[in-house]
Amino acid sequence: MKKLLFLALPLLTVLSCKESKKDILTKKWQAVTVENEELKKQISESRIFFDTVGKSTDAAANEILYGARNMDSLRVLLKIQLDSFVALQEHAVQNTWMDFYADSLVATSFDSDPDTVNWYFDDEGNLMLDELDKKGAGAKIKMEVLKLTDTLLQLRFNENGFSSVASFRPATK
Repeated sequence: MKKLLFLALPLLTVLSCKESKKDILTKKWQAVTVENEELKKQISESRIFFDTVGKSTDAAANEILYGARNMDSLRVLLKIQLDSFVALQEHAVQNTWMDFYADSLVATSFDSDPDTVNWYFDDEGNLMLDELDKKGAGAKIKMEVLKLTDTLLQLRFNENGFSSVASFRPATK
């Protein structure tokens, strides 16, 4: 019996030292990427359309169809607008962070003023951001935890009918 206890003690020590999901998550995380395949596809299709719009019709038809006779200028303007949209998306990712506290509060900034809400893992292991619990109004945001290690947090969430995957690294500041 003493021999069994002696052998089991190191195993129990290793198991008791294993960090829980809550312990791993409790820190500040900085977004590094947000990937959305549908949005990526729409941007790619828009670039193709902008390259070809008005090339197979004459100036009169272009004015009727697109409200412009000078399609070269319109194509340039459309490309500039799309590039600006992509740059704004990248800026938003660079300015998105979540700071999880052990008391189940999280401070978040999605390229906006910081806000705090409650957080917890539901029975399926999804990360829940619960505005209702803290403020009495708002929403519950459900994010599937794809990966959680001490160096990577990867979440899948749905917004406006689109599924996105956000990747976070521990913040350096």
